[in-house]
Amino acid sequence: MTGRFLKFTAVSAALLCLTACGKSSEVTKTKASSQESTDLVSMEAEDVTKEIETEPTTEPFSLDVTMPKGHKIARKSVIKKFETVMQEPELPTGCEVTALCQTLNFLGFDIDKEELADEFMPLDTEGSTTMNHAYIGDPKFCDGFGCLPPVIVQTADDYFKSINSPCYAVDMSDKKLEELFYQIEEGRPLIVWATIDLWECPNELRWTTEDGEEMWFNGMQHCMTIYGYDLDKNIVYVADPLRGNMEYDLEQFERMYELLEEKAVVICGDSDTEGVYNPDKNYERSEFLSRNEQERKKEEEARKQAEKERKEREKAEKEGREIVTEPPTEPPTRITAEPRRSEYISQYIPPVTEYVAELSEPVTEPPTEAVQPSETEAQPESQAETQPPYVPDTTPDVPPETVPQPVDTPETEEVPVD
Repeated sequence: MTGRFLKFTAVSAALLCLTACGKSSEVTKTKASSQESTDLVSMEAEDVTKEIETEPTTEPFSLDVTMPKGHKIARKSVIKKFETVMQEPELPTGCEVTALCQTLNFLGFDIDKEELADEFMPLDTEGSTTMNHAYIGDPKFCDGFGCLPPVIVQTADDYFKSINSPCYAVDMSDKKLEELFYQIEEGRPLIVWATIDLWECPNELRWTTEDGEEMWFNGMQHCMTIYGYDLDKNIVYVADPLRGNMEYDLEQFERMYELLEEKAVVICGDSDTEGVYNPDKNYERSEFLSRNEQERKKEEEARKQAEKERKEREKAEKEGREIVTEPPTEPPTRITAEPRRSEYISQYIPPVTEYVAELSEPVTEPPTEAVQPSETEAQPESQAETQPPYVPDTTPDVPPETVPQPVDTPETEEVPVD
């Protein structure tokens, strides 16, 4: 009995030991598996951290356009294959945005002048600001004013933003012509302000906005792109939106450039420049919207107003009362550039009425004899009866129309006709 009990005890102990060892082994395997998973996650996290650390950060595209000190420009530099975009007939006074368009086209950007003007250029048709903040007037009319470099810079940057390009525009105002020629050496054409056909015309109109900002306007203000120069020949190569590719006298061009207070814009980069739109800009954006943005804003306001009126009508119907609607407000008057027809400009450009006469049949004044009354009509009846008509002594054998007239005719008093 005792021996069997001892055997049973020994067998039970062995089974218990095996069972415990099995459980212990499974627990050990589970712990090992958990440790391996933790190590794998840690390794993956380390790899991700390394990838984030090694991934390059996207920095704004930057181009130094400053002319190095002591740099001596070449005697001649011309950017080849630059083509002019003509502003007429779509934008008769939109030379600024057309000059920007032709410059962008040369740099490889596919954009139309009208799309650039309607979608991106700030517009003020009421004349409530200056040309530093918006195009004053309307470039689609012949009486538009114009704009200055800050407007073109913002127009270009907004276009680059729309296509996610890293390029940007730089205001090059107050730079001497030599510094502009350095940009041409570097292959960068410049948008420059001068006058139409380089005519010397004074800044004839000045106005001040409500916030006290003053602006002078030159009736012959014009914008173009210079893409070359030749100091030996004393010429500059210009893409003129009114004339085409032109060669202008360098000295005269410089005088008009200085007359318009040395204003220019350069574009940094081209369509092949890599990167995303992330310009390092610190200028103040204009509060004025482009033509299309203004239209979209009006449509949104009209939609909100219609929705508001609908809700008011529904509420009034429930309450049983009438709604008094306000009359529509008249649109603001569009500003026009009357100074373009000043006395100074009229020396070169005749009034519009004369252009119309030239295009149609020439208007000739009637003969003086047909307008003036005859002698008998100018005399009273009593005096006409006392002076019989002249009758020659002999009637020659010639046609009546060739009968000679008397040389000495009696002088008559001019009597006013009743």
